[in-house]
Amino acid sequence: MKTAISVFLFCVFLPVLNSCSNKSESWIRINQMGYRTGDIKCAVFISSGKIEVSSFSIIDAKNGRKIKTLKSVTKAEPLHPFVSCYRLNFSELQKEGIYRIVAGKTVSPDFKIADDVYDETADFLLNYMRQQRCGFNPYRNASCHLNDGYEIYGPENDSVHIDVTGGWHDAADYLQYVATSANATYQMLFAWQKNPEAFTDKYLPDGLPGSDGT
Repeated sequence: MKTAISVFLFCVFLPVLNSCSNKSESWIRINQMGYRTGDIKCAVFISSGKIEVSSFSIIDAKNGRKIKTLKSVTKAEPLHPFVSCYRLNFSELQKEGIYRIVAGKTVSPDFKIADDVYDETADFLLNYMRQQRCGFNPYRNASCHLNDGYEIYGPENDSVHIDVTGGWHDAADYLQYVATSANATYQMLFAWQKNPEAFTDKYLPDGLPGSDGT
């Protein structure tokens, strides 16, 4: 009886295990903001296995129809851990619309071609900075690093509490580094200095929606 049950479970779960291990080994990376009509337009095909790519197709994402097949493929040197890498040039496509790229069985995310794709780019990028805020985080509606900053080997006694809130986390581990926070501050201020009209007044200093005249 035990043997029969074991065989039954093996037969049931084997397809599940196979489907879980059958992961995609190739990807097509595109500009997530999109492309302007007259821009040079390239996507990058990468794979963890040896794959030959000689052509790719442009698909209209709205109706699934193939727009054209292109052979403007340039082989590139892959970076670890990828084995194959190609640049897919589709600059000749200048008609506005929503598209995707298909190379073999690999499909890109949908992307937009239009002359307004960079409108509100500043807020799009600042959206990430709001997500990474240290202290009060508007996405979690909660605060962090309130009681875990301590001075070690400093002029004061060991373990004196220091308020280290502010700036941005490097990643989901909530770590902070002066060098990266300083660079982020510089990049945002430099972008504002060069293009102040690109920034809107839709958020408050704490990252919550609102207008404060800044």
